[in-house]
Amino acid sequence: MTQAISRSISVAPLRALSKQDAATLMKAGMTYRDSHRFQEARDVFSTVRTVCPTEAEIGLGSTCFSEGRFDAAAVHYREALKLNPCNAYAYALLGESQVFLGEYSAARVSLRRAREIDPKGPYGRLAENLSVFMESLEDRSI
Repeated sequence: MTQAISRSISVAPLRALSKQDAATLMKAGMTYRDSHRFQEARDVFSTVRTVCPTEAEIGLGSTCFSEGRFDAAAVHYREALKLNPCNAYAYALLGESQVFLGEYSAARVSLRRAREIDPKGPYGRLAENLSVFMESLEDRSI
């Protein structure tokens, strides 16, 4: 599988990626990220930027987050939100990064926005769970 993915990435600049190619590569990028192969993940997400820019920014952000680079993750999530200001997932993940950076006030705003956009969906629930987690962190620091 890795050889096929590498071949797809190296061939990508020679032809336009289809949405289906990009979706396959996004899955590969997530697999690389989850396997702690961060550079390969970044390469894959960067390749699909032309076809799925918002999703690619979220993938790049999640890779940075997995590396513990919460400030860099937040930059990518903000970029995703510039591309799609109604992306509840990007708001939830931005809020998560802000929690880990200790930026609780900003995190509250991001997480609230995610819940407003997706009140009963998975990203709204994620934001709600992150809000509860943040509150527990704040309680411990008092």
